[in-house]
Order: sequence, then C-alpha cells, then structure tokens
Amino acid sequence: MARISSANILDVEEILRQQPELTREAARITINSVTNRKAVPQLRRAMRKEVNFPAGYVEDKERFGVTKQATNADLSATVTARFRPTSLARFSTDSPEGAKRTGYVNVKVNPSGGAKRITGAFFVRLRRGEGMGNGANTGLAIRLKPGERLKGRRKGASGVRLADNLYLLYGPSVDQVFREVSVSESPQIADDLTKEFLRQYVRLSGER
Repeated sequence: MARISSANILDVEEILRQQPELTREAARITINSVTNRKAVPQLRRAMRKEVNFPAGYVEDKERFGVTKQATNADLSATVTARFRPTSLARFSTDSPEGAKRTGYVNVKVNPSGGAKRITGAFFVRLRRGEGMGNGANTGLAIRLKPGERLKGRRKGASGVRLADNLYLLYGPSVDQVFREVSVSESPQIADDLTKEFLRQYVRLSGER
C-alpha cells in the first residue's frame, strides 16, 4: 500500500497557508487526476517490466489499484496491491498436458530472461482453503526427494508445504513488486503532481 498526498507536491504547504480553500481544491483534483491517469498506469507498466505477470493481471483492480480517493479534508489517495503470492502456474509457458509428457514445467518470471525448467513439477487443481489458493484454481506443485530443499527463490519465489516433501510453488506477490518499483517511479510521480497542481491552481484562480 502507498499514499500519494499533498506532501508530494512542491511548496504546497506554503500556498495552503495563504489560500487554504482554493489550494485544497486544487490539490484534491491534482492528486486524484495524477493517481488515476498517470501514476497507476505508470506503476503497472513498471511492474510488468520487472515481473512477467500474465496479460491483464495487474490491471485487475482487486489485485492493484486505487482504494481511496483524496478529499478536501484528506489530501491523500491510497494505492493498494495484493499481498498474496502469485501462483507460479501463472508464469508457466507449458500446458498441463505437456508437463505430463515431459515431467517438467518451464516458468518465466523475469521478462528479460529465459524460462526456467523445474523438473518434477506438475499442475494441480486447488480447492478453497488449500495452501494459499482462493477458490478453484490451478497451482504448480513439486514433490521433493527426502532431504531435498526448494531452490531458486529469486524475485520472491516461495513454496507452501502441503504434505511431507510436497509443496505448492509461488512467485512474487503484486505488493512485493509494487514496493520495488514505487521507489524508482516516485520522482516522476512527484514531478507530475507538481506540474498538475500548478495548472489546476492557475485554472481555479482564474475562475474566482
């Protein structure tokens, strides 16, 4: 979760003291406009460059989006990302039928890298409450040999134990990737907020 607020707008506090009503209105319009039209799309693009999420995955508002709009009384908008890890099955480049034939599954988490082969992995149908699944869903599982451990936990990859040596495999959550990219994208978002605030402030000043 992250908040985009008036604190991100350069010199807004000084203007607030001079013209509080007009400034609050301009800041509210600015925060909501930039958050919805620029910041969220920009962050989605950055996340897709970092992790090979399926098409439309981070466009789903239940996984990533604005959960609170700014008001004149509260000059902040909230952007929330889902905490639950993403099933590694979503990054698979193979079909369940192909995995049965070959005995392995290829997954591609890093968009700029090649697919990684996971020998012994297989697709499973998840039930509500099983592992970290939510409702009927397809997961990727692996049964380890005695003494064997999960390997290759890059970019937040992890496993959830279902039984002895049986694990469901997960990639990074949307929240993990969001927190990573928000640091690099914040300067541009702050710049957009300042430019839009000045535009809205001048526009509203001319109307009064």
